[in-house]
Amino acid sequence: MRSIFADRAAMVLAAILFLGLEAVTQGTRFTWPIFTAVLFLLLVGTLVALREELRARGWHVAILPLAYIVSVFLFHLFVSRGPLQQLFIVGVTAGFLLLIARATEWAYPTWTWLFTSTTFFLWSAGLYGLTFHLRFPLWATALGIGGMTALLTYHVVGRVEHTARLRLFWSAVLALLVLETLIVLAFFPVTYVAVGGVLFIVFYLLLHLLQHHLYRQLTRQMITEYVSLAALAVLLILLTAEWQV
Repeated sequence: MRSIFADRAAMVLAAILFLGLEAVTQGTRFTWPIFTAVLFLLLVGTLVALREELRARGWHVAILPLAYIVSVFLFHLFVSRGPLQQLFIVGVTAGFLLLIARATEWAYPTWTWLFTSTTFFLWSAGLYGLTFHLRFPLWATALGIGGMTALLTYHVVGRVEHTARLRLFWSAVLALLVLETLIVLAFFPVTYVAVGGVLFIVFYLLLHLLQHHLYRQLTRQMITEYVSLAALAVLLILLTAEWQV
């Protein structure tokens, strides 16, 4: 059972996230100092709020919440101002509250899958957005996406009873496969959202198959079904994406 302190801490952290995103939206000359202060408070506060889980289960428990915070702020840079941006802020704040308050508990693997996938999309789409719009070096974007892939994979695989060496091995394998996909997508003149969507599907597919493999539940029929659905989803994204010709 979680302590009352942890639930209250989750509410405070969610409020800080909401106010921080709203402050950054205003775009004043104090934007960067506010952004730095809010990000620092959220990262440190999250570690404090999750100290019981960290002590009981290991450091990998903190990977998802911390990655979620950074990914939200990164993707927020490219959300159009107006009702859509406000909806995004409310949505990610509610998600963060749930993530800190309940989703890190060992009994909720479904929530972990949801937030892992969401975090990966926000991070990969936001980071590629820097390359797409601001000419951020592609190699740096590749390193960032590969690193996030490895961290999130390690977080999910950490639920399975395996050695740290094996977790690191699978994290590296998935990171390399995602990076290969990114290199191919870099030659397609599509928007950062489309690239993020395709990478999200590839990451979700690989991670899902890996988890079934580790639990010895993977079958040939399962591979065929998942790969077929993933290929169809990727095709739909590329066909409906805005091509920058």
